[in-house]
Amino acid sequence: MFKKKHILVIDDDERLRNLLMSFLFEKGYLVDISNDTKSAKTKMSNILYDLIILDVMLPDESGIVFAKKNINNINIPILMLSAMSDVEDRIKGLKTGVDEYLCKPFEPEELLLRIENIIKRTSISSKTANAIMLGDCHFNSKEHTLEFNNKAINLTINESKVLFHLYKNSNNAVKREELASLLNVSDRTIDVIIKRLRSKISIIPYHQNLLLTSRGIGYKMEIDLL
Repeated sequence: MFKKKHILVIDDDERLRNLLMSFLFEKGYLVDISNDTKSAKTKMSNILYDLIILDVMLPDESGIVFAKKNINNINIPILMLSAMSDVEDRIKGLKTGVDEYLCKPFEPEELLLRIENIIKRTSISSKTANAIMLGDCHFNSKEHTLEFNNKAINLTINESKVLFHLYKNSNNAVKREELASLLNVSDRTIDVIIKRLRSKISIIPYHQNLLLTSRGIGYKMEIDLL
């Protein structure tokens, strides 16, 4: 059973990436993989992850540099991996503010325990961080719910992704093709998802502004009008 926790693995070792993805998937986690920080940032712009597993030695930008530059604004716990096991290297990694530092090679069960401990420590703050106010309702992009008048409206993962992407681009029209590319579906499927979303949120005041149609372009969210 899935634990509804989403992990991003950033490592340029293809074999290790795939091993981690398979292992964590078997343990009930949703897993995305990236071979460098550039592709990771693209994924992070569309998905709120619960944890990042970050390798130190990466092409173009090292894990150390990435952590130093982003640790204060991404609000995602980081478990750093490194083949460098010297005390000085561990201290350097931990000084960036990452939550854990694990040396390669490592036992999969140790990695799993560290992941579970990090997620347990951050679960309460993570829930708050992922809650977004949309007028009179709370949108939680990790739990895939909209809460209104103490009632939870359950969303599918794709519905949640569409709503979150429109929120991030609030007051600007988002092309139907862009949403389709985000979900890897057809343009027609996006229209179906929007229709279902509108049906689900119809009880929320001013819900029309959450999913406005931009003729000839796609959809947008008018956040200032909520």
